[in-house]
Amino acid sequence: MKKRILSIITALALCLSLCPTWALAAEGEGGLCPIEDLIAALPDTVMEDNADNVRAQLDHILALYGELSWEEQEQIDLSRCYELQEALDGANDPDPITESVEYQEASWDGSQVTYESKTETCTLVENSAEAVTWTTGWYAVSGTVTIDQPITVTDAVNLILTDGCTLTAAKGIVVTDGNSLTIYAQSENGGTLNATGTTDDSGNASAGIGGSTTIFDSGSITIHGGVINATGGASRWYSGAGIGGSTPSSGNGGNSGTIKIYGGTITAESRGFSVGAGIGGGGSGGTGNGGAGTNISIYGGNITAMSYSDNNGGAGIGGGSGQTNGGTGNITIGGGTIHSTGGSLGAGIGGGSGGTQSGNGTVTISGGKVTAVGGNYAAGIGGGGGTKSQYLTWIGGIGSVTITGGIVDAKGNGSGEYAGAPIGNGGNTTATATVNKTTGIVFENGAGTVCGDVTLDGSYTVPADYTLNIPAGASLSGSGT
Repeated sequence: MKKRILSIITALALCLSLCPTWALAAEGEGGLCPIEDLIAALPDTVMEDNADNVRAQLDHILALYGELSWEEQEQIDLSRCYELQEALDGANDPDPITESVEYQEASWDGSQVTYESKTETCTLVENSAEAVTWTTGWYAVSGTVTIDQPITVTDAVNLILTDGCTLTAAKGIVVTDGNSLTIYAQSENGGTLNATGTTDDSGNASAGIGGSTTIFDSGSITIHGGVINATGGASRWYSGAGIGGSTPSSGNGGNSGTIKIYGGTITAESRGFSVGAGIGGGGSGGTGNGGAGTNISIYGGNITAMSYSDNNGGAGIGGGSGQTNGGTGNITIGGGTIHSTGGSLGAGIGGGSGGTQSGNGTVTISGGKVTAVGGNYAAGIGGGGGTKSQYLTWIGGIGSVTITGGIVDAKGNGSGEYAGAPIGNGGNTTATATVNKTTGIVFENGAGTVCGDVTLDGSYTVPADYTLNIPAGASLSGSGT
């Protein structure tokens, strides 16, 4: 808006400089004081019944302003004119297209996800070649929509993916600390969102959904349903989390805000040299610590989370990679089908890699089918990796894991004394892991154990070359296979 007024001022000054001297007089109104008096007489706000009058007043002020010398113009404060012009421009914008849209809201009752059908009046999302800002309220996607520049979420935004729709956020959805995005669908896998983060000239890399290239900590992200494909932005060296924090070219990686997943099919990945988690914290560039993947809760859905790296990797779900210390992971899983793979030295679920000390992983699993594979020398579930070479030493992260239900398939990585545990610590740490397995079917590097009294609901295919042991005092029953 300021550019618009300044362009008008510049044009007026140019035109007036070409006029004869006699044309510069405006019936004696010229000069600093009359213009300042006119500005002071402007109303505080633009209303429907005064818009035309305000527009005429601004035109008159700008005409007089153009008659002043440059030295005199510098003494005039036009900030009120800018504000009123912006209000006039907003009043002239076309009303957004709205529509009543049905959606499914999920909730967790402590043992399963339930859904309730609701209806909300929403602003329809439209194609845009420019950056878009969503403010507090409800938005819906219908058909095929592409937004070429970043989408910025301000305050609390709700997005509904209607059945059959596809929204492509070509440069990601920015949800920074203090803001929130909640994604709904008309059916669990009814609409598709493809979000790919971006980078800037400094090499900062945003998340697919979450932190930006300037504000690295993510806000709150909740997913009730839909097909969500989120990929962190990738520069030559750095990549943000798929969902969560972003990765700066120097300094600490961005932390994730609260992340809750109730349903849908979600694929989230970070790929590069020093990277974030698939879901969780961003990585650090230069020097710094990896972002923490905290307050991550998964209750349902089909989730694939991956961190790929040639150097420092994040957890599949949890902490991002750190040039100094790896990001920590704090994750709760109550249900869903989850496949999570860590990058180099990153846990499958838990802590990210660290150039000095890898991140710790605190993980609680009470249900679902969970497959977790650690990166080099990292735990499948728990701490990030650690090892030692002739020149460098990496200290592994500590795992604190509690399993009270579900079917868990965890694989640690590495061999020899620095191997990461399938469940527990990463390699090269003398700390004691805390692992409690009270109920569930747990496979550790292919060796399965029935823990406690397990009732199998549904079917599960045991991979080839695995074993399953039912020890004394445990039992396996139910209608499943």
